[in-house]
Amino acid sequence: MNNFFAELKRRNVVRVAIAYAVVSWVVIQIGDIAADNLAFPEWFMPMVFVVLGLGFPIVLIFSWAYEVTPEGVMKTEEVDASESITHGTGQKINKLIIGGLVLAVGFLLYDKFMIGPNQPIVEEAEAARTSIAVLPFVNMSSDPEQEYFSDGITEELLNTLAKVPGLLVAARTSAFSYKGQNKDVREIGRELGVTMILEGSVRKAGNDLRITAQLIRVSDGFHLWSETYDRKLENVFAIQEEIAFAIGDALKTPLGLAPGGLVTSRTRNMAAYDLYLKGLGQLKQRGPGLAEGVVTLRQALELDPNFGPAWAVLAITYQVLPTYVTMFEGQRPTSKKFNILAEEAAARALALDPGTALAHQAMGTFYRTNMRWAEAEDEYLKALAIDPQSASVLEDYNEFLDLVGFWDKSIEYGLLAARLEPFRPVFHAAAGYSYLSSNRLAEAEEVFDHVLTLDPTFANAILVKAEIRVLEGNYQGALAVINACPDCVMPDREIWLEALTHLINGTQPSENQEAYYQALNSGVIFALFGKDGMLEAMEFITDEGYTPAGYTQFDYPFMTEVRADPRYKALVQRIGLVDYWRQRGWPKYCQPIGDDDFECD
Repeated sequence: MNNFFAELKRRNVVRVAIAYAVVSWVVIQIGDIAADNLAFPEWFMPMVFVVLGLGFPIVLIFSWAYEVTPEGVMKTEEVDASESITHGTGQKINKLIIGGLVLAVGFLLYDKFMIGPNQPIVEEAEAARTSIAVLPFVNMSSDPEQEYFSDGITEELLNTLAKVPGLLVAARTSAFSYKGQNKDVREIGRELGVTMILEGSVRKAGNDLRITAQLIRVSDGFHLWSETYDRKLENVFAIQEEIAFAIGDALKTPLGLAPGGLVTSRTRNMAAYDLYLKGLGQLKQRGPGLAEGVVTLRQALELDPNFGPAWAVLAITYQVLPTYVTMFEGQRPTSKKFNILAEEAAARALALDPGTALAHQAMGTFYRTNMRWAEAEDEYLKALAIDPQSASVLEDYNEFLDLVGFWDKSIEYGLLAARLEPFRPVFHAAAGYSYLSSNRLAEAEEVFDHVLTLDPTFANAILVKAEIRVLEGNYQGALAVINACPDCVMPDREIWLEALTHLINGTQPSENQEAYYQALNSGVIFALFGKDGMLEAMEFITDEGYTPAGYTQFDYPFMTEVRADPRYKALVQRIGLVDYWRQRGWPKYCQPIGDDDFECD
């Protein structure tokens, strides 16, 4: 037995065991720190223990059976005892043990005197890194048209969680980009850079509501919390708050707010709330459905006349409706016709709920329609200060910038709106129109091609592509673009087909010229009627209030000829653009001459 222990010592087995234990301890401490800070999965540390444990007997067997010699690793029994260098190897192992012990003692001192006293700071830093993304809740209702409701609930929850101190909430732009994707939540979380994911579903049947929500940890896909709420519709705000507080409990994050302080019930009439969400969805969708949106929002306000956000959405819908709807209540709608209604609705929204972006957006759009440019911009900037993530506000401000001739800035806001609402064609179209206005035709067409992948029947995308063909002089190509979508709802299809037929045949309409001004884009009008017809169209459109100033700010090559005409100069003065430019800056194509004059090229 004595010979056995002596042999263990001679072969450095004991030294190797001590060295292995010391190095393993250091590895475990480093691994523990790395796992905490780099969000390693929970199985990482147990795996480290398993690997180190399995390695221990292997190392001991190796140190007994083999010896390191100048000629390499050899079996111990093959090495002559007189030539063995195990003593020198043992000295090296001793140094390794001493080095490991120094590291261990240093780490213990650091842990005691450096990390320990500052533990509350570390915990606060960890809490500050708690972040969450709210994925779009899935519509589980039998009616696919209830999608607006599940989207609305998702946005309300996102806005609620954004009020929680110390909780970072991923922007709507990021979360909604995963709508409809069957992707692992851990992968989504890593892509969004968040630690938690909230996902769920909504089923609505009449007044019955089922909301299922689950909170998932991104590092390992583990469900921290899940709940199903079977309630009546009138409890929807209470459910939103319950979910927020449950998340706070799961994350050990104090909300810092008393119950009732997270969700503001902006209406107690749930039928009005449902109609409001539907009208908001129709506004975001644009198209002919805006006419139904007006009716829907009016119904909501009949049920609750003090519902501020519904007044704001109605005011904005009034403003954009003439662009997308040819007939409403038996007449062709014009911005002028809806001005009084829009002003009343926007004023009511501001009076009832002045702290919302929607109310300022509504008033800004009213000012824009009435060519009160500086006031419009001020309202849009107020709205963006309240909610910089609102794609709707960004899209309206993008259109404003188009109308006053600042296309580069307009493109910037349009692209941001598209990132915020990646599945809504109209928000991609915002940047597309700005590319079109600035004569960047290839980029405009690329955007509208994408719009058509989202909605193959999006009529304005078809018409823009047709206008691009006209600007290229390819009239047959423009006709083919429109004919390629026979199912697209284009209220002015017949006028476009007539106009393109005239261009192909080299003829000009002999009557009803104003109908062409109302229906066609500026590039087609110039191709049909030349400079004089273009200027007449600008004056007519502005006078009638269909799209004030909408034809004045384009950078197509023919606009150099149009802007050189005194009538253009008189028009931009009459619609207040010159006063706005003097206050806020001049576009690249118009510059001041002294204090009282200007020139455009």
